Amino acid sequence: MELLLEELEEDGVADRTLVVLSSDHYPYGLTREQIEELEGHEVDDIELYRNSLVMYAPGMEPMTVDEPVASMDIIPTLSNLLGLEFDSRLLMGRDVFSDAEPLVIFSDRSFLTDKGRYDAVAQEFTPAEGVEVPEGYRQAISDEIDRRFYYSAMILDRDYYGVVVDR
Repeated sequence: MELLLEELEEDGVADRTLVVLSSDHYPYGLTREQIEELEGHEVDDIELYRNSLVMYAPGMEPMTVDEPVASMDIIPTLSNLLGLEFDSRLLMGRDVFSDAEPLVIFSDRSFLTDKGRYDAVAQEFTPAEGVEVPEGYRQAISDEIDRRFYYSAMILDRDYYGVVVDR
């Protein structure tokens, strides 16, 4: 990374460059046991998908986001950081620096929020430690996820982006 930053400086583009590093999955080549050995504890199916996103630009204030974030949040976050115009209704993610509630959705409709985690296979909701969860919260989030899956399928089935994006 240091070499990259030095090259950006030498090329005179460091001051207008944003470096973004993200992994999109856990290390597939490792067994669950190896991952647990590296983590130092048992890793459940939701924690297995935990990873990092690093963004850097000269002069950027260091910041750590401790709430749940999904890969679909990267585009809206970067778009806002870079001042790009976009229609947030066309993206499922959120700007992680906004006040929007965090929501990480898994393909089996399990989810993770700042209020807890839901395992759709076991059909169990586990509240986050010290958090009071409103009545009907789990069902409301599940209903929202069902809507998002439906509209995502419709976007693909009807070629929505082909209609709204000038090709």
